Amino acid sequence: MRFLLIFTLLFLSACGVENPFSSIVGDKEHIEIITIGPYTELCHDAHFERPCMVEYNEDSERWEFFYESIQGFDFEPGFIYTLKVRLEDRGTEIQDVGRYAYHLVELIEKKPAPDDFSYNW
Repeated sequence: MRFLLIFTLLFLSACGVENPFSSIVGDKEHIEIITIGPYTELCHDAHFERPCMVEYNEDSERWEFFYESIQGFDFEPGFIYTLKVRLEDRGTEIQDVGRYAYHLVELIEKKPAPDDFSYNW
């Protein structure tokens, strides 16, 4: 029985079908589309101030600090980015870092920011 289950999962993954048991096993990563603003802003991270990227939160319809880095992404000021990113769950055991590590999957769009752009906090 176990052999049949393993064979079926291997066959499905070779055909490009997602693991039907991933919700049972619990994936440690997933894909998101995010929008990064054209300018960094000073943010307070733990005990010091540093420049942070700013992400548009569609749920609240406002810009928010993005405290993480995105591996594979080279931020260039003056552009609004739409990115496909893979979030890797770091777990809760690690102190002083965010829960997720972000990895660039695809640069979907890079468009110049309007001259009068403002975050309107």
